[in-house]
Amino acid sequence: MVRKSNIIAVISPKGGVGKTVTTANLAAALSGEFNKKVLAVDTNVSSASLGLHFDIFYPKKTIHDTLTKGFHIKQAIYAYGKNLHIIPASIKIKKMDRNINNVRKNIIKLVENYDSMLNDLSKEYDIILLDCAPGFDLEAIAAMHVAGGLIIVANPEYPSMVSVAKAIEYARNAGVPLGGLVLNKVRGKQYEIKKNHIENSLKIKVLQEIPFDKKVPESIAKKIPIVFFKPSSKASRAYKELAGTILGRKYKSSWVREIFGKWRIKKR
Repeated sequence: MVRKSNIIAVISPKGGVGKTVTTANLAAALSGEFNKKVLAVDTNVSSASLGLHFDIFYPKKTIHDTLTKGFHIKQAIYAYGKNLHIIPASIKIKKMDRNINNVRKNIIKLVENYDSMLNDLSKEYDIILLDCAPGFDLEAIAAMHVAGGLIIVANPEYPSMVSVAKAIEYARNAGVPLGGLVLNKVRGKQYEIKKNHIENSLKIKVLQEIPFDKKVPESIAKKIPIVFFKPSSKASRAYKELAGTILGRKYKSSWVREIFGKWRIKKR
């Protein structure tokens, strides 16, 4: 296996921190603001949710179908705008998957093929984002090991940081490149763990702080990433700054684009 530098695994050792929201909006920012060709892949095959953020509820073809039905991986790609493509996972539970042993076997079969599935795709996209399952189960570990770098998403609170410490240790012991940490839902409260304390204690760079934004739940309900839904919101700007950091570029806000710009979204 050869790691591809343009494949980034977005992970969270603890559920509920906003990992999938971060994946969706980072993809939106990279494609919309920086004109990069981006593929976002739902590798959380046991509990899919990435497609829902792009209004893809019951796709005809998913990452599961590339193995169970023999479809080519490209047949599971859904276009969401010119530069943004999505490979969703299935949210359905098939009769054969109601047996827990079958579920496990299917997950193993799927994740064992990540390397071959992503090899060709990595040549066609500037960046591929893998939305991983939370924690360190088989599907999350498999996605991490094909990525050229990891982004950990966490909240600025102690239970989340304990989990992050475990993730960092695992990544370093396994030789998985660690890109940095994204602090999500930052409220600026006194009880929150501060950025400099996290960086000094865990020896990891905080790539971006995403402020708590009431518009985010609204954007999720609308099934449109907030970067597209409310381009001038504080969370949108933070995601755009994160995208710039990953690319080694500085995001420059354009009030004309944020107020009057319209995003053309077309789903296949």
